[in-house]
Amino acid sequence: MGSSWSCGCWPSRPGEELTGYAEREGYGRYVTATSVKGRAEIDWSIAHERRRFLQEIVADADRLLDHVRAARGHLDEGSPEDRALTEAAGLLARVLVQDIERHEDGPALKDGVARDRLSSVHDPAMRHGRKSASKRFDGHKAQLAVDTDSQLITAVAVLAGNAPDSEQALAMVEATEANTGCAVEVTMGDCAYGDGGTRQQFHDADRTLVAKVPTTTNQGRFPKTDFTLDLERGTCTCPAGHTTEDFRPAKPGGGTFRFAAVVCGAGPLRAQCVRGGGGRSVSVHPQEVLIQEARACQASPAFREYRIRRQTVEHRIARLTQLGLRQARYFGTAKTLFQVAMTAAVANLTLLMHRADPEASSTPLAALLWGLCGALGVLRNHRGAFRAPFRPFRGGAWDLPAPWFALPPCFPSASIPWPFRPNF
Repeated sequence: MGSSWSCGCWPSRPGEELTGYAEREGYGRYVTATSVKGRAEIDWSIAHERRRFLQEIVADADRLLDHVRAARGHLDEGSPEDRALTEAAGLLARVLVQDIERHEDGPALKDGVARDRLSSVHDPAMRHGRKSASKRFDGHKAQLAVDTDSQLITAVAVLAGNAPDSEQALAMVEATEANTGCAVEVTMGDCAYGDGGTRQQFHDADRTLVAKVPTTTNQGRFPKTDFTLDLERGTCTCPAGHTTEDFRPAKPGGGTFRFAAVVCGAGPLRAQCVRGGGGRSVSVHPQEVLIQEARACQASPAFREYRIRRQTVEHRIARLTQLGLRQARYFGTAKTLFQVAMTAAVANLTLLMHRADPEASSTPLAALLWGLCGALGVLRNHRGAFRAPFRPFRGGAWDLPAPWFALPPCFPSASIPWPFRPNF
């Protein structure tokens, strides 16, 4: 992070080397030292010494931002130098805002994690994400679209690590249609794609989405699914057979059905339904109609076919893992997308090779596959020439959560979000 700070103000003296500028302005340790923390002569077990060290770094950052403002006064607004300087200074300022609290006795580290926190200055597109409550990652998520009949990958995309898995669900379906020339009739996903917002997007686009609705619980008491909601008549019936028409709408949509306390108090199932002395309330989702339709589909025999077809996507994930996609090689969303696309292309080509008719001529396909492998070999052998655009990570892993897939007539779409976790 130190080198990112000093590169912005370096042009204040044309022709001056970065190291010379850093030493003259008091930023030398951020440029010449292999580790700023390693060269710090403090006792890391003493809290006030750690605080003092942090305050020195924050003071240097504040001073450097002042230098940036002065340097920009000598640059043409919007020039390449001005844009580079603004971007570097903005990155530094964002780190200060998200990680530092200002107190009367000096700056200190902020407790907790800021929303949309920048997790790496080397890859500003990286974000903190979670696969589950106990498993977290730092990096990106990747999405794939897979034809569940041929197992060919038809589209790829990369999301931020903290983005919802379903963020580009509709876009992946559209990309599949554009790439294959086939219409997607039905799209299937797991619970991550079963939220009301995604269902509404597909409904508005006149598309069919089949995704499992998350199981609801109520701490051992009757869940919402044990109640009968009749949205057309505006009624809600509890497991004991009591019906209420007391519906209170909410501004964003949906609302709440409420049962009178006297009704709930007289019922023999009260202990299994409510706590306290009031009546039971049942929330209605803004997309409750779509969610009810999804629950009905989930309970039907036809849903089993979708569950079986989903295994195709698991096989493709395993294949991409075999091809090394758990190891991220590049910084940035665009280069990560390049890796995903190239790996998917190899997976497709090798799949076609194994399925080729042994009696038919496979020369064109073999030539295409070997040509691709040869191009990858050139990139690998000459990676020094691509050092600027292709900066490899020193480590990294791809983590694969539950996938989802689509089921159209000729090229069923599938999108499998899985985060990428670099280790620095």
